[in-house]
Amino acid sequence: MQYIIPLSILVSSISVFSTFYSDKELNIFAFSGIPYTSLIKPFIIFTIIFTIFLLYFNFFILPDIRFSERRIIHQLKIKNPLSIIIEKEIIREIPGITIYVERVFKNFNLKNISITKREDNSTFFLKAEKGKLLYKSDENKLVFILENGNFLSYTENSISSVDFKEYEFFIQLTDEFKKTDIKREINELKIGELRKIKNTESLIEFHERILYSITPLVLFLLGTSIGMNLKQKNKILYIGVGGFISILFFEILILGEILVRKYGIPFFIYLPIIPCVLLTKKFWK
Repeated sequence: MQYIIPLSILVSSISVFSTFYSDKELNIFAFSGIPYTSLIKPFIIFTIIFTIFLLYFNFFILPDIRFSERRIIHQLKIKNPLSIIIEKEIIREIPGITIYVERVFKNFNLKNISITKREDNSTFFLKAEKGKLLYKSDENKLVFILENGNFLSYTENSISSVDFKEYEFFIQLTDEFKKTDIKREINELKIGELRKIKNTESLIEFHERILYSITPLVLFLLGTSIGMNLKQKNKILYIGVGGFISILFFEILILGEILVRKYGIPFFIYLPIIPCVLLTKKFWK
């Protein structure tokens, strides 16, 4: 949105005022005693509304959007522990443990569960008629609540067996299953948090958000002056001129970022505005 709105305003202002000039409508306004300023005033008000909107969007809405997007991607990379339990398949994704479940019902109610766990020189074997599976995210554990089964443990020297009516069996999972909180990066901070950080990257981010917010107004004035001098009715030409100016704008912005990192002066971020103002002044003459 912070890119599309300024570009749309630039192209549309070139289109409108170039068409006005080509159709002699500007001459009609002039002969009627209507100055250009009164013609442009409604467009400026419209552009200022977008500028105010972008200020709010860039400092409050966009950071949350960026953070939410990265958090969703992060969560998708984390394996869902419950999803590894598939009925009638031998599950070996957890080191040292083998799990087999004959049936998996809704809410992870289970039927005929077999679990084998190998630990050092010991082997534990669990078998139960039914049970339920839960995941404790705070402890990163799978919890099997088993009913009507048998617990068998054997080592090189001994074997022991116990029948049970109810038994809870815990499996500690590795970090690949653990959901961790992620911290906001510089471009995901709102204005209050952003101003608390005193480094070059936060400085660039803060002033770039201001630049992107005032860009619609700057490009509108530039587009208006270009349109009055273009004197053509060609939509492809309007889009081409708008695209060229946008590319040039961002190239100068990259140069400004490099200078800020080198000298630490934030006003280099506003370098793209200088040629826009100079061109506007020239074309308006």
